[in-house]
Amino acid sequence: MRVYKKETIFSEHPGLTVRQHQMTSDEPEHLHEFIEIVYVMDGAGVHGINGVEYRVRRGALLFINYRQTHYFKTDREMEICNILLDPEWISEKLIEPENAFELLTLSGFSAFQQEIDTETPLVLFSGGERSRLERLIREMAGELERREPGYETVLKAQINVLLTLIFRKMSLGARRAEQLGLSPDFLQYIRDHCAEKLTLEALSRSCFYNPSYFSRLFKEHYGMTLTAFIGQSRLERARRLLEETSASAEEIAAQAGFSSRNTFYKQFREQFGMTPQAYRKVKKEDKER
Repeated sequence: MRVYKKETIFSEHPGLTVRQHQMTSDEPEHLHEFIEIVYVMDGAGVHGINGVEYRVRRGALLFINYRQTHYFKTDREMEICNILLDPEWISEKLIEPENAFELLTLSGFSAFQQEIDTETPLVLFSGGERSRLERLIREMAGELERREPGYETVLKAQINVLLTLIFRKMSLGARRAEQLGLSPDFLQYIRDHCAEKLTLEALSRSCFYNPSYFSRLFKEHYGMTLTAFIGQSRLERARRLLEETSASAEEIAAQAGFSSRNTFYKQFREQFGMTPQAYRKVKKEDKER
C-alpha cells in the first residue's frame, strides 16, 4: 500500500498544499502522514475510509486523519480538491500533532472540544454554505500560487476559517439537526414505500417543512429531485423483482408503483437500455453460466 510522506508533499511549502483535479479513474487504497481534506467540486463517486464506504457528490467534504486508509471510486468523472495539511505548520503548541483532532486543543477551536463527532468523516455543504466554502478554497489556491509578501499569514487565517466551517458541520448539534430532516432512514422509507402514492405534500409535512422548501432542500442534499428519487426507487424494485421472481412485467409494474405498463416499459428501457423481458433473459443466462 502506498504511503504519502510529509517530506515529499510539503517540499515546496512548509505545511499546506491545495490541489484541484479531475478524476477519471479510481484511486487505489493508500494512507498518508498528514491531514487530508477532500472536497468534491463536481460529479459523484464513492470514498472508502478505514473500510467504510461513503457515497459522495458535489458539496461533500471528507476530513481524513493521519494514517487512515482510503480510496476513491468515481462515477465516470469527478472533480475534487485535495487540501493537504501539516498541523504543526498552524501551531508548534500541539502535543500530539499526529492526531488531527489535537487541533481542538488550540484556543481558536476550544469551543468545539466537547461537540465534535470524530467517528463520521463526511459532512455536506449546500446552498450559501457551499458557495462560501468553494470561494475560500479558490482564495487559498490563489495565495499559494502567487506567494506574495505575507502569503503565509493570509493562508493561516484562511485555513483557520476552513477548519472552523468543517468543525461546525462536524459538531453534534449540526449532526442532530440533519437527523431531524433528510436522514438515511427517511430515504429508506421512500424506498420501502415507493409502490405507494407518495406526494410532495405528505412527505414534506412528515419532516415539518413546507413543500417548496422541502423540494429545494431535497435536491440540494441528494443532487436529484424527489420525483426522480421515487422513480429511481421504483425502477430498482422492478429490477429486483425481474431477477428474483417469475412475475409478469404487468404484475411487476403494479408491484413497483408504476401508473401503467407503458410507463414502466418506457422508463425501464431509458434506465437499463433494454426491455424488462430482455433484462430478465440476460440475467437468467448470466446465472446459468
